[in-house]
Amino acid sequence: MGKVRTKIIETAIEPEKLEKLEKVEEPEQEPGEEPVKKPVVAKEKKKKPPKKRSWRYQELLSLIDKSKAYPAAEAIDLVKKTANNKFDPTIEAHINLGLDPAKSEQQVRAQVSLPHQIGKKLKILVFASKGADEIKKLGAEVGSEATLKEIETGKIGFDNLSGAKITKLGEIDKIIADPAWMPKLAKVAKILGPKGLMPNPKSGSLTDDPLEALHEFSQGKMELRTEKMPVIHTSIGKASFEPKKLLENLTTVVSAIRGAKPEGFKKELIKSLYLSSTMGPSVKVDLPSLA
Repeated sequence: MGKVRTKIIETAIEPEKLEKLEKVEEPEQEPGEEPVKKPVVAKEKKKKPPKKRSWRYQELLSLIDKSKAYPAAEAIDLVKKTANNKFDPTIEAHINLGLDPAKSEQQVRAQVSLPHQIGKKLKILVFASKGADEIKKLGAEVGSEATLKEIETGKIGFDNLSGAKITKLGEIDKIIADPAWMPKLAKVAKILGPKGLMPNPKSGSLTDDPLEALHEFSQGKMELRTEKMPVIHTSIGKASFEPKKLLENLTTVVSAIRGAKPEGFKKELIKSLYLSSTMGPSVKVDLPSLA
């Protein structure tokens, strides 16, 4: 290594204060010698402060014993009690499964028609060879060659889907098709697939009778499927529903999931189940109470 030289900084600071300045040392490099790399000091990430819940949320949270799993009927009563929004909040079920999401054979996918409709009008696009007038009467949009071109460009616009204007593909809830349209839809599979919109026989959206499928989905038929994590989120009704109706919807959902248990899976399928309302705290449900 060469001699150490000191870099003197020219400044108007008084001499006695100048002595306090830190000396910058740079090793002099010999010809052909590799430059000395300065150590990289990792910057510490600032920790975000914990999210502060509102006074309202804290008050509602105090009504729930987080260490307890409530019987289903009691859990529903408690969730309804905490759903004190100015609007009619949705009651949701969050179901954690004991599956390995990395294994394709350990996936849950089921269709279920709730005994009591939630009331949400789905925005559905139908690619069918016939029945265009009936499809429009049910509040859906009929797909065409022009629609496929719009999907390819990422721009799509309808104004008669359930009376709502659609400007983005992500605003469509479901796409239904008959087999004759599948070769054409295959061209946009890479766009529809990641959004969960590609018609599939397992979900009931690819069928020889798209009109019947449209009627079923319009009447409240739902698809239950695991997400990237082994969990299923689904709505079971509104806070304004009678407790009995919410319980019947929840029981129907749980039964459908248990019925779709992957073949050869020996463990208990459902690990835990929580109920919550929009903007409200969650309540753990005692699974044996739903047996």
